[in-house]
Amino acid sequence: MQGTTGSTLDSTIRRGPILRQGSEQPYYGLERGPGEPHRPRTELAERRVDSQRRSLAYLAHLTDVQLIDVQSPGRLEALHRFGRRPDTALLLPMQRPQEVLAAHATEALVTALNGLRTSPLTGAELQLVLTTGDNVDNMQWNELQSFMRLLSGGDVSMDSGGPEYEGVQDGRFPWAWAPDDPDNLWGRAHGFPHAPGLVNAGLRPFRASGLTVPWLTCYGNHDGLVQGRAPADRALAALTVGHRKVFDLPPGPLGDFVSDAAQMFTGPAWDVTASYERRLLTREQFVESHFGVGEEPSGHGLTRANLREGTTYYAYDGVPGLRVIVLDTTNPSGLFEGSLDRRQLVWLTERLHEVHRHYEDADGRVVSGGGDDRLVVVASHHPRTSMTNDRVGPGEDPGGRVLGEELAATLARFPHVVAWVSGHIHRNALRPKATTTGGFWEITTSSVMDWPSQARLMEIMDNDDGTLSIVCTAVDHAAPLAPDDMSSPRGLASWHRELAANDPMGVGGFEAQGTVADRNVELVLPDPRARRSSTGRVR
Repeated sequence: MQGTTGSTLDSTIRRGPILRQGSEQPYYGLERGPGEPHRPRTELAERRVDSQRRSLAYLAHLTDVQLIDVQSPGRLEALHRFGRRPDTALLLPMQRPQEVLAAHATEALVTALNGLRTSPLTGAELQLVLTTGDNVDNMQWNELQSFMRLLSGGDVSMDSGGPEYEGVQDGRFPWAWAPDDPDNLWGRAHGFPHAPGLVNAGLRPFRASGLTVPWLTCYGNHDGLVQGRAPADRALAALTVGHRKVFDLPPGPLGDFVSDAAQMFTGPAWDVTASYERRLLTREQFVESHFGVGEEPSGHGLTRANLREGTTYYAYDGVPGLRVIVLDTTNPSGLFEGSLDRRQLVWLTERLHEVHRHYEDADGRVVSGGGDDRLVVVASHHPRTSMTNDRVGPGEDPGGRVLGEELAATLARFPHVVAWVSGHIHRNALRPKATTTGGFWEITTSSVMDWPSQARLMEIMDNDDGTLSIVCTAVDHAAPLAPDDMSSPRGLASWHRELAANDPMGVGGFEAQGTVADRNVELVLPDPRARRSSTGRVR
């Protein structure tokens, strides 16, 4: 099938030759690989090969940018001194060698998506970019402002410090890569290059081009919890805007970062420039930040009801024939895994009722809805397998949190749900969910922050034979393969991708791109709007 420049239909990017050998691991360069055509996945249905297809919706998915203020006192990078011990493994990573360049990787992906506005399959125009949370790393005001400008266009600056860099990559700490120091112990152990000036280049302001189509927001655990794990309190809020940056932990046993994070910030520290721009955001302030002059759509999906109620879940009907339902799976009681509260599940059921003529109630009986039979895409930060967080906070429904399996069972009752889109695990992963009425596809996309730093195109097709297809295409960002330039956002994005490909602490791991069955695929499923027929066999 003919590809499009920028998509992985033409060519792919993979880890290539070893450039340097560290004492703990080799450091790889990147190389071009062959393009990957769309592979059919027929676990839920098969389409007729000669069917006349048409596009119903053409969307893009971007997730887990984790845009980061690398100089913030509200980060506990010193945990990396201890490595992957049983008591620290689930708290890492809190520092990445490529993190100062996350904004540049995002800019390069935005550029790539703007260049892919026309579908290579149908010629349809890109209608919407869907983000699924962890837009920022540490729920800070300055991080979110820069994220908004990256996606909507405007001046971006990730430098919140003084005249000189005030972070942990300055060569003083052997557990963090220091690109200016050729003798840095971490760099030598992992084969990382000597790249003087890289951090300062990453902190330079630049002007972001912005998406040329509307985009929707989503609330992830890093958007609403300190370091994606701990609920904000007065002590954490004060130290984040303060001048004391910790470089080691206090003596004694490792504390509990979720229930008493502030205690872990009482270790040795040095003075940095304080800044109120680093203030921690409440849910209400997160919502309010999405309303401004010229945004498209208004609130980026969030509504005035969200403003009044302090919620971050909503339904979006801006794509004809499609309802997008964005959930909030961040547990305000802490931990990085997700769940819903009971009130949100009731709200979700009501929104699904509105766009179904018929569906199953909780007892399996077919009941009438109020709908016009639109298709439904559900989006959340956490996928089903990561919705395991049953912590119940003060004032919450005593019935407990809604975990992944219960949410999946609820979605399965509504036949017009065709996809559940998510991020969080920083890996490309696709899995079918069979139901009594056909099923839907769970679509998880890898992160921008970690390797392979990709986005995903998703085109929903009517196959005119009783089936639908969701055609997924991985997108690499628009930056050179080999980094050799620190003067432009494009050149810095190239550095980001190669460093991420060698980061041993990447959340998704070195195989985060998934298998070929998780990337460029055609996901076939029964069309819930049509009767089953011999031309659209259902398995």
